[in-house]
Amino acid sequence: PSQVTYGILLDGLINDNEMAKAVEIFETMKIEGCEANTVLYTTLIKGFARAGQVNQAEELFKEMQKEKHMQPDVITFSILIKANCDAGRIENALQLLLAMTEAGLKPDEVVYNNLLSGCIQDCNVEL
Repeated sequence: PSQVTYGILLDGLINDNEMAKAVEIFETMKIEGCEANTVLYTTLIKGFARAGQVNQAEELFKEMQKEKHMQPDVITFSILIKANCDAGRIENALQLLLAMTEAGLKPDEVVYNNLLSGCIQDCNVEL
């Protein structure tokens, strides 16, 4: 199977809230020699974020950053920033924003809206 096939499979499992199966498929994919890419990592990060498993999403993000041939994109950062805001972890979200800009990526309106929403939920207008 190709990266596209695995991406479709991962997305379907995530949409069915089958994170354990999605992780299993992701690991199998790597064992079978199909190279993970930014889209596949981001898809799995999205699944963890949707499931409220922010720590797992961040661990996968760290694993992704160790890969030499790929880097997180705006979508990856946006998902992680939203997940941290939803979990009330505004400081983490702001650290991700800083890492995003340091990586040369430009935050979009989705990123800023998520941060504003997180600050409002946190009742922290100073941030």
